[in-house]
Amino acid sequence: MLDSLTHGDALVAILLEGGNPEANDPLSEGERTRLQTVGLDESQLQALIVGRVVKGGRGAWALAGERIVMLGQRYRTSVDTLERSDVVRIERDPGRYGVTVRLHTRTGHWAMYAVDPARAQDWAACLQPAA
Repeated sequence: MLDSLTHGDALVAILLEGGNPEANDPLSEGERTRLQTVGLDESQLQALIVGRVVKGGRGAWALAGERIVMLGQRYRTSVDTLERSDVVRIERDPGRYGVTVRLHTRTGHWAMYAVDPARAQDWAACLQPAA
């Protein structure tokens, strides 16, 4: 119930529009500030996806060089960083409201839903090892 009250407007928009209206949005000011706390700015990003985290609201994953930065994954203002080399597997599953992206790493499993399909594809392509 509390989750519905906290994130209700965004969830209703997803249900009514059949997709996540925020999925193509740029990073918010707060997200840009949190990105800067780990020494990055938007110009350094190779790929970015924005979606929804189960029971957590909006989330964003950014790829810059060998670092993956996850914003809002554990709680609204959290910042988690992973090394690209920690990625074991990437999954993209199309759904009714966008794509669910799952990232399996040596340190755990991460997921976001209602991600824009094109951004999800670009994200996965950037994470694939070079041939």
